[in-house]
Amino acid sequence: MTDREKKRKAAMIAVAYYLEQEALQQKEVKVSKMWATAGKEVIMGNRALVQRRGRILRSRA
Repeated sequence: MTDREKKRKAAMIAVAYYLEQEALQQKEVKVSKMWATAGKEVIMGNRALVQRRGRILRSRA
């Protein structure tokens, strides 16, 4: 195996490793995005609940 072939093989391995790492990062972004979306939905639901309770209490008074 010549030096050129060794360098080419090393470059191909490096590219494959880089692509694998990029794919893993994309999966992590999706998971964290799902957590963020779920958190926002919980916060909005809590705010809606507080507003409904305020309206109910205001109508009783």
